[in-house]
Amino acid sequence: MVGTLAEQPSSRLLKHIIRACDALRGCLPDILGDTTFQSCLRDDPMTRRWLQQLLHSVNGNRVALQAGGFDHML
Repeated sequence: MVGTLAEQPSSRLLKHIIRACDALRGCLPDILGDTTFQSCLRDDPMTRRWLQQLLHSVNGNRVALQAGGFDHML
């Protein structure tokens, strides 16, 4: 979506994309960062990586995962 904005700029859409990160910080369930889905994602490294990236992006420099979460699986 952001790549499309480079070709067809829209300040309104860009504003919504930027604000989505703030919205995710407030509503992303904590359960995504604990060990609840660890066994489910054990054999799915790509989805584990995407989840790790999402948590890192949303949480910034804060610790993205609780102790025992997905960080040791990567």
